[in-house]
Amino acid sequence: MSVQEYLDKHLLSRRIEDAVNAAVRAKTSDPVLFISNHMRKAVPSVITKVKARQILDSRGIPTVEVDLHTNKGLFRASAPSGASSGMYEAIELRDGEKGTYLGNSVNRAVKNINEKISVALVGMDPTLQSQIDQVMIDLDKTENKSELGANAILAVSIAACKAGAAEKEVSLHKHIADLSGQTSPLLPVPVFTLISGGKHAGNNLAIKEIMILPVGSSTFEEALQMGSETYHHLKAVITETYGAHGCNVGEDGGFTPNISRQVFDFFVLCFTMKLLILNIAFAA
Repeated sequence: MSVQEYLDKHLLSRRIEDAVNAAVRAKTSDPVLFISNHMRKAVPSVITKVKARQILDSRGIPTVEVDLHTNKGLFRASAPSGASSGMYEAIELRDGEKGTYLGNSVNRAVKNINEKISVALVGMDPTLQSQIDQVMIDLDKTENKSELGANAILAVSIAACKAGAAEKEVSLHKHIADLSGQTSPLLPVPVFTLISGGKHAGNNLAIKEIMILPVGSSTFEEALQMGSETYHHLKAVITETYGAHGCNVGEDGGFTPNISRQVFDFFVLCFTMKLLILNIAFAA
């Protein structure tokens, strides 16, 4: 194929002419860079490759990481994983070989991405999130995602979402808001784990996580400050009541004082009163 035939096939002659005219109108000091960026925007984004690998999460347990390539860049995501799961949750596909990462390796999920999901998604528009997700759901054919693995599907879905946001040149939270039909997106309220129990800790508290949401803040920055200050005030209260060993933390960063539910209820009351006193003193 000649250069002219290639230009004609992909309608590049007109696009190049439009880019040059735009550079002239903009009176840019760097026409090559301007034309390059203009052409990049003029060409729609498509998924060109999906490559997965096994990594270790923050707890040292294997999970799936995905590199999703488009003709405009690379977008990476990994599948989150919890220490506990409900009976109706989608299935994390793990290898089950006790001699390798205690049965927690995810090579089967990685293989499903590299050999099945990748083939199905190449050529798709990354902004069409629901269509991408539906392709993977149809490919899996199970109610609980046990064929491909929820960890495989989720990691790819998150990477595609990032690629879609980049194509639209918006932040990820605005892209997600657009996908959900929200016309006035808001940053989510940060959630802070203060105390851990159950499988997340080695104490006697049956409650898995005690969390706070600073919903009274006017900005995300203020919410972050409120959460951080509360966490450190709580640390001081636990240290005073139970000693330094009470400030050991669980897998998710929450403190793990060895308390029962009854003691916890009393402890919360005392802590709330102490915060109230601090707030009054601050206001004064």
